[in-house]
Amino acid sequence: MPTPGLSDYFAWQDPPEAADLIFVLAGQRDRKSYGLQLLREGFSPRLILSVGRFEIRQPQALDLQCGSELIDFARSQPVERRHFFLDCNGHSQKITLVPCAGRGTYWELRTFASFLDKDSDTTTKTLMVVSTSIHLRRIRYCCGIIPSLARRNIVFVPVPENLSLFRRDGCWKRPHDWSYVAKEYVKLAAYRFFYRNSRG
Repeated sequence: MPTPGLSDYFAWQDPPEAADLIFVLAGQRDRKSYGLQLLREGFSPRLILSVGRFEIRQPQALDLQCGSELIDFARSQPVERRHFFLDCNGHSQKITLVPCAGRGTYWELRTFASFLDKDSDTTTKTLMVVSTSIHLRRIRYCCGIIPSLARRNIVFVPVPENLSLFRRDGCWKRPHDWSYVAKEYVKLAAYRFFYRNSRG
């Protein structure tokens, strides 16, 4: 059974700070809600939400103006290609189809890195990456082996405990939460084995 120390090991706890861009990884809706909160609080002028194929309705539930447009666009694509970046920049919201070359966090971040490179925006030097707390150590590992991300200044910001669907406090008492910790342990070990030579 996981211990509090193990969940603390996986968690990364950078505080929010001013950044050129906020990137929120696909997954639980609390991540997107918090990313939008950071945008509205002025931590960055730009936010990119990664939207996986099982999350298509989340932007609509978050009351984003392009929510319905995203659903319509998604339905026009094959299921396996339904991965999108929702780019919120000022008052504009842009939807970009970005099917990943593989599945999982590593490939999602590789896709994001390629997106930034194609964007040719040399002003994006500081990034705030948002996800569930215990997901962030694996994210940080991936960013360190993806050259386009490794050369940028990145802070890894967790969804606060009071807003997160996963809570580290007493996580070993809740089957859903401690199974999340166990899976994260296995995934981090697998990533360090399979992607240890991936720096291109």
